[in-house]
Amino acid sequence: MNGSVLIRWGASTPGREAKSLEVFGRAVAQFERYTKEGRVRGHREYFAITGPQNGFMIADGEVEELMRILGEEDMIRLTAQAAAIVSDFEIETYAGGDDQTVQRLTSNFTESMKQLGYM
Repeated sequence: MNGSVLIRWGASTPGREAKSLEVFGRAVAQFERYTKEGRVRGHREYFAITGPQNGFMIADGEVEELMRILGEEDMIRLTAQAAAIVSDFEIETYAGGDDQTVQRLTSNFTESMKQLGYM
């Protein structure tokens, strides 16, 4: 099933700006390695140019592999470090992005609602 991981971060904790850039660089390098290994299809990073200081990274791939990556020790450590040095750190996993996955998710939702008697 096709999906994405969205990693969102807020402003750096005062006094930890240099460390936040270091951890961000390691995260980009980690996802670049996953891309070269074929574990993800790619990743992109964005920074807010309006509003509060924040940004996000999105990595695309198979949901099952993305979930595996998030459960690995090196990723758990990296996310713990990121959460310690920036505000509002979040990781969310999504499925979709192609017709087959959207149809499958819609079908699963419809079937679930039918089983509950809502459809």
